[in-house]
Amino acid sequence: MKLMVPGWRHVPGVHCASTAISDVMNFHGHALDEADCFGLGAGLGFAYFESEAMSPTRMTATRNRYLEERFFTSIKVPFQWIIEPEPEKAETYLQKYLDNGIPVLLRADIAYLPHYNTSTHFPPHVIVAWGHEDNSVFIADTGWKELQKVSWDDLSKARYGGNAYIKNRAEHFPVQGPLQLPDFKKAARHALAIQAKDLKEGNADPPGIFGFAGMKTAVEKMEQWKASPDWKWCARWFYQVIEKRGTGGGAFRHLYSSFLENLQRLDPQSGRLAPPSGMKEIAGNWTELAMILKEISEQEGPSSLKEASRALAAIRKKEMSFFEGLATREDWY
Repeated sequence: MKLMVPGWRHVPGVHCASTAISDVMNFHGHALDEADCFGLGAGLGFAYFESEAMSPTRMTATRNRYLEERFFTSIKVPFQWIIEPEPEKAETYLQKYLDNGIPVLLRADIAYLPHYNTSTHFPPHVIVAWGHEDNSVFIADTGWKELQKVSWDDLSKARYGGNAYIKNRAEHFPVQGPLQLPDFKKAARHALAIQAKDLKEGNADPPGIFGFAGMKTAVEKMEQWKASPDWKWCARWFYQVIEKRGTGGGAFRHLYSSFLENLQRLDPQSGRLAPPSGMKEIAGNWTELAMILKEISEQEGPSSLKEASRALAAIRKKEMSFFEGLATREDWY
């Protein structure tokens, strides 16, 4: 028997989490597009890791790891991923939520989602469960227009999948209503300040990994990639997490500029302090870096790593200038 959450909706987007959040917010009657959700979640970020146990061994990321938490905090909804160590219980609880008309955000490793047809593990991917029938679950997933039908077995593997750095534990969050949104202008200003703090402070723990500190580490380490056997894959991955892999291009900065455009229409002062045109320019700089990295990944030797390092250093300087002063806007809280 097929059972769907009444009134479910899905609008395709570019990034998994912001698309999923937009879907459930619109389901609950709040017209927030993907860019709004990304911006309210202070979604921009950067991370740099090195480990011989990872693939690639020099791992980069261009999104804030706390987007989901930041978003729900911004609309004053308590948020915490619920963890379920037992697969049988995880399946039972999900079915009960859906039977009660409650959509559920899920974290899922794409390597086990058949519609991706990939062996690449990416555990923090976010989807929305909207219904089920017999041995399958219906999920909304980013750019797919239609709901995807996934077997309970494959979904369970995805919910407990992982890689050398991240291991899923069936993290989920049922989005229950009714939800009362605070003033968008006030929430967006707060999110701007949080975004600036996150990049500046780099979430601090561990040091030199996240935000502007992580960018500095990457700038200093990039020329050393040539000593790594997988330097091509390191460069290719960095290119992909800027231009591909659900970023919307420009390391999510194009998506963030759309949020700033939406905010500027409602709040001209915010537009002057964080101009959308400035963020679009930065997004273009990220794309230029991505093209350098793509070219490096196709070369016989890593001769352009120094050029890529300089390009990232210039981006870091420009982003620090863009967000300077926003982190201290205590009057916006």
